[in-house]
Amino acid sequence: MIDPSQFTKKLIKNNLGPIVEVPCSYLKSFLNYLWDSKKIEIINPVNEAVAMGMASGFYLGTRKIPVVAIQNSGLMNTLNALTSLNQIYKIPIFYLITWRGEKGKGKDAPEHDILGESLEKILMTFKIPYEVIDEESYSKQLKELSLFAKKTKNPVALIIRKDTFSNYEKKRKNTQDIELMTRPVALAVIKNIIGKNALYLSSTGFSTRDSFSIYNTPDFYMVGSMGHAFAIALGLSPNTNKKIVVLEGDGSMFMHLGSLASFKSEQHKNIIYVVLDNESYESTGGQETTFKNIKLVNLAKLFGFESTFFVKDEEKLKTIARTAFRSKKSSFIHIKIKQDCNFVSKRVSDKYTTEQIKDRFISALKV
Repeated sequence: MIDPSQFTKKLIKNNLGPIVEVPCSYLKSFLNYLWDSKKIEIINPVNEAVAMGMASGFYLGTRKIPVVAIQNSGLMNTLNALTSLNQIYKIPIFYLITWRGEKGKGKDAPEHDILGESLEKILMTFKIPYEVIDEESYSKQLKELSLFAKKTKNPVALIIRKDTFSNYEKKRKNTQDIELMTRPVALAVIKNIIGKNALYLSSTGFSTRDSFSIYNTPDFYMVGSMGHAFAIALGLSPNTNKKIVVLEGDGSMFMHLGSLASFKSEQHKNIIYVVLDNESYESTGGQETTFKNIKLVNLAKLFGFESTFFVKDEEKLKTIARTAFRSKKSSFIHIKIKQDCNFVSKRVSDKYTTEQIKDRFISALKV
């Protein structure tokens, strides 16, 4: 394994940085070391496409090559910028891409099956020079790839495998209110009150895993496609009379915040949009989000939600859940929760295939 501090030193030696990252659990130790040490500036935009824009702007201002650190699924979000910005304007970036699903179908969560198998083909198709990291020669790989990027002004990539980095425990203290609810408690309140009387969509990560573990209703449990839960609800809403409860984390909400612009209060009255906000990307190691000072209820009002709520208290959440379910108007519920990285629920995909998840959900629509 590679010590995150030594890897960071090599990046500095090759004049690479800042690190513009959308977190992945394979990068957990490396990113947490950077947040603690501040050896290289670290920036966490809401999604990978934005990361490309920010990295490109940094290069234009400094002529220094930035690092875009992402999961292989996130690579797909960068391809438009790659081909219509970086490659045609000759703006180099240094990709660090984690190889989820490397060992083939069934060896990782199902959302990584396709990209795990196709990662190298995609890099070759888009003419991105790359290396698969080698613990013995990564220093040489970094040097050669960075020199190539500087010479050609083209993006390059270093693929990061599982367990590449040795463990690093973050030293930052959690300053959140210890009296806040955990996500499982908040979800239990909502699902126990509303029960099977609504349709649930839950975003990828711990929102889906906790929702499934607490109350196995036939939800559309999302195991990938981060940030698209609300957009799916927008398409579903006009086609059912049932209440639709969207269960989403703060990081997932902001990843594709533009979905809110398509919300129409008169058309989407049956949506209850629940945002579980712990100010972090918890499922990838607790990296901080950067939008904790934004008042989400104000944002929801601007986009047309008729009823908005902010809650930190369990008893108040019970009242709000009842009110939102009984209302004939759309509702937005911002729940401030605490991080609970020591509790990890089971994966939905351990019990159901993604097709089974879809079929169960469609059957629930007919009831």
